[in-house]
Amino acid sequence: MRQRKTNAYKYRIAFGAWINDMRSDPLPLDNWPAPQLDNETISGITRALDVQSAAGFEFLDVWGLFATYAWPPDIVSALDQVRRGKINKLIRAADERGMKLSLGLGTYSWGFDKIIEADPSVRGKNPDGSPHAHAMCDANPKSFEYVRKIIDFSLSQFDFGGVHLESCDLGCCFCPNCAGKDGVVGYNVRINQKTADYIKSKWPDKTVYVITINWVPPLKHLSKEEMDQILALGKHIDCLFDQGHCGYHVPESERKDFIRKLGCAYGTSGGLWLYPDARWDRSSYFLPYVTRTATALKKLYEDGGRGCMYYQGPVVNPGTEINIAAGGRILSDVGRKPEEVLSEVIELYYKPRGSAAHKKLVEIFLRAEEGYFSQWKEELFNKGWGTPVPGEFKLDHHLFGTSPGPATFLVEPCLDTDGRLAYKKSLISILEELPELRGHFADNGRLERIRRSLIITLKMINTIAYVKGESKVLSG
Repeated sequence: MRQRKTNAYKYRIAFGAWINDMRSDPLPLDNWPAPQLDNETISGITRALDVQSAAGFEFLDVWGLFATYAWPPDIVSALDQVRRGKINKLIRAADERGMKLSLGLGTYSWGFDKIIEADPSVRGKNPDGSPHAHAMCDANPKSFEYVRKIIDFSLSQFDFGGVHLESCDLGCCFCPNCAGKDGVVGYNVRINQKTADYIKSKWPDKTVYVITINWVPPLKHLSKEEMDQILALGKHIDCLFDQGHCGYHVPESERKDFIRKLGCAYGTSGGLWLYPDARWDRSSYFLPYVTRTATALKKLYEDGGRGCMYYQGPVVNPGTEINIAAGGRILSDVGRKPEEVLSEVIELYYKPRGSAAHKKLVEIFLRAEEGYFSQWKEELFNKGWGTPVPGEFKLDHHLFGTSPGPATFLVEPCLDTDGRLAYKKSLISILEELPELRGHFADNGRLERIRRSLIITLKMINTIAYVKGESKVLSG
């Protein structure tokens, strides 16, 4: 691993999140999360590793290498020789770039559907006592035996540098001996502590971190009692991630004090991120957000945070590539100004042939960010989704589907009529100026991909405006 600067985040994790989220070629008819690990998957991840490594990330955390919803009951038959070879190819690619892959492990949640089907005794229960669709029950010792077998199989045969424990994304068991006894937070603390202790007992060099997703309902914060329960977990893991999908579980006003008491590092996902849609054309959106994540990362660092799971995506998309390249550099040196970092990565990836063109392209990236995100209004989110302004947003807020979904990032609550009009005008102004930059960069087609994304986005805005009868947007 690289030597860490004094003002760098200790845990700089590129969060994949699923193997095909970084894919360069879309999977337009595949439901999420797509399970295939083919040559195009490998190519997209390897291309992302190039950007991540140069930016200073130390881990690539990627899920779906072995299974999505369904580990087989015997565990070992999850892999044939072809898939095993591809996983080892990715591990070598990361190692060659000074990085390590991190193993994503759904602790009793994510990956156990076939196991539960074959062995119903381990199935968890919902709060009303009905069978849980995905989660196992800790009251049956066999549940942890399946988890242990997955850990042994994965860490003994593959050179992962860390383990990402996520125990509640698909829910957890509410029987009288699980969440029914300890509460959701207490129960998740218990099973993650047990899992982390097992990993550390056999592989003490592995970085182990826990994600608190779904430990508390949306719009809710951890109570003092729940925060005290989590403090005990801090002695068993390396980092706790309160990612901030729609607000943080630890209130920001109490974050500094909580971090000071926590026995491990604390991290988020950087304040703002786009979760990509693998069904979408990779050049159909242009959403840089360098300055906003830089602001959030600096504030978190000042509060004592030292971890970030920074979301990735297809680096063939020019906005995504720059977000990753800039984000990693800011994580490696939080004192840097975002405009300075943006200038550096544009120099690296666009290879400007003159200072004026270079400066203009930096300005275009900044304007593209402001053109979209300055239209977000807190009251739209509160009235529309009943959530605060999101940390995570999506092109189509429905992850599931078998064809490219609607552009929900262009409608309420993200953008209202006035927001669509303002964003349209911003994109038109950029599109008008792009031709003058042709010939001034050795950019390997990146400027043309930006142009394509602006054209497609404008078409989507106008289509929405036509359906809604928004004459002022259509004529704007």
